[in-house]
Amino acid sequence: MTASLRHRIGAVSFLNTVPLTYGLDQRSGLRVLFDLPSRLADRLHEGQIDVGMIPAIEYLRGVGGDLVPGICIGAQGAVHSVKVFSKVPLEEAQSIAVDRGSRSSVALLRILVAEIYGNQPDLVTVTPIAENPFLQYPSALIIGDRALQVDEKDLYVYDLGTMWHELTGLPFVFAAWVLSRNYSSDPMRSRREELISILTEAKAAGFAHLDELADEESRRTGRSAEELKSYWTHSIHYEMAEAELEGLRRFGELAHKHQLCSCRDAVRLAVA
Repeated sequence: MTASLRHRIGAVSFLNTVPLTYGLDQRSGLRVLFDLPSRLADRLHEGQIDVGMIPAIEYLRGVGGDLVPGICIGAQGAVHSVKVFSKVPLEEAQSIAVDRGSRSSVALLRILVAEIYGNQPDLVTVTPIAENPFLQYPSALIIGDRALQVDEKDLYVYDLGTMWHELTGLPFVFAAWVLSRNYSSDPMRSRREELISILTEAKAAGFAHLDELADEESRRTGRSAEELKSYWTHSIHYEMAEAELEGLRRFGELAHKHQLCSCRDAVRLAVA
């Protein structure tokens, strides 16, 4: 790491993270790498980044160190961008094509189908095509921007955020900023404080400039600015308080029950 480079940040380029990364790529001393959440988990594990927006299931499996406090990608009900689209009822599904981009959503699907329907379909990892997610399988889990593009006509549609809330009564945390183990150690306290402050400020700035971001993303995606603002302010939940931490703990318990992770000893917030 050079003297001028202070922090290496692994961010996600999905629509749901746009308000969290405002201005990061313009700040000196930062290297911001955009990638899929699953790949960021691998990079964090390998020490290539100092903090990453990684899937919650990977954190529960022991990737990285402590959580950056107060920030997550979550839902308090319907999330709209994490859905199963199916030609058959989910309780009858024998196989489901799953999006390779998010390991949390795949783990959540496994839990929900087992807990709610007592079903254990084969989950087959594929690279989804938004225009035709059913090329080989009658059911597909689609996440992120692609999920907002699928034509839902004549399909059974299941929002995983809604299903989780109905099962547990808790918010669901799909992803969070997770520090490297190095940054979570006592000798790195000052650098950790600085990085947490940078990420907290970026989130505040993003929501202060939501109209500007909505206009930019509207031009890029073709979706209306009002629709995007509604998605950021109503569908996605960005605060990580005690209810969200309890939801994360419950996810860990159920993931352990269904042999999806060995489960961390505790969910830990970084000490700033």
